[in-house]
Amino acid sequence: MKLLKFLIVLGLAAAIFGTAGYFAYLLYYKPAKVEQAEAKAAAEAPPPTPPPDYSIPAFEKALALQKAGKLLEARDAMLNFIAQYPQSTKLAAAKAVVGEINTGFVFTSGPGPDKTDYTVVAGDSLIKVALKTKSNAELILRSNNLASIDLSIGQQLRIPQLETTLVLDRQAKTLSLMNKGQLFKEYPLLAMDIPGAKSKEPVTTTVKDKIAIKGAERAAFGSRDYVGSERWLMLAQPNLVIRGRPDVDANGQPAPMPSGIVVSQEDIEEIFPLVSRGTSVTIQ
Repeated sequence: MKLLKFLIVLGLAAAIFGTAGYFAYLLYYKPAKVEQAEAKAAAEAPPPTPPPDYSIPAFEKALALQKAGKLLEARDAMLNFIAQYPQSTKLAAAKAVVGEINTGFVFTSGPGPDKTDYTVVAGDSLIKVALKTKSNAELILRSNNLASIDLSIGQQLRIPQLETTLVLDRQAKTLSLMNKGQLFKEYPLLAMDIPGAKSKEPVTTTVKDKIAIKGAERAAFGSRDYVGSERWLMLAQPNLVIRGRPDVDANGQPAPMPSGIVVSQEDIEEIFPLVSRGTSVTIQ
């Protein structure tokens, strides 16, 4: 009799705990194994095929214009492409072409849009010509491929007439130089340190001053120290500066990342003559 009771109790316990174990398996162990199997299958599966980019023919058509030497048409086609296909896989390439064409127009002595002709008269200097034409002395020097700042009476100059603004994008980490509201060229930002500003707070300011520094001294345009100097765009927003990052420091060691809004040294040397005191700057 006692043996029978013991067997009955043992059978009930096995049934109860067996059922509990089975439900535990269904609730915990089996889902975990399924998740592991699915994760393994996902890792081993080939990447999904990206959807077709229907903007590519339009990009290639605009690119063909550039290759054919129709630079103004190519630039306008690329600007239309950028406006029409902001999600295109060729967006960065289109912006690069626009920048290449625009800087080619400006930094060469050939004709181009936004240029006027000027004849040097007695008493002229690059700075005086820049003031007369509301341009920039360094920009005139580079645009005309001049070997020095000296001018000759009767010399023909081509003067770029730009209306530039700067737009800095925190999320994209880019600095866009605009001319008359259209993209002129886009530059990558190496760093963006904005003291006292919230990460998403827009900032609207202007270029307050343009400074060239060699060592601890300011370098005047046209002087020996100007070549290779650091270029700073001091903004009206307190403690805010756009500057370049030299490749090496004064000791020939790799230069640390400076504070402020930073682009490469090559880019700041290109941007510097393209803006003036009072140029509008928007940080978004």
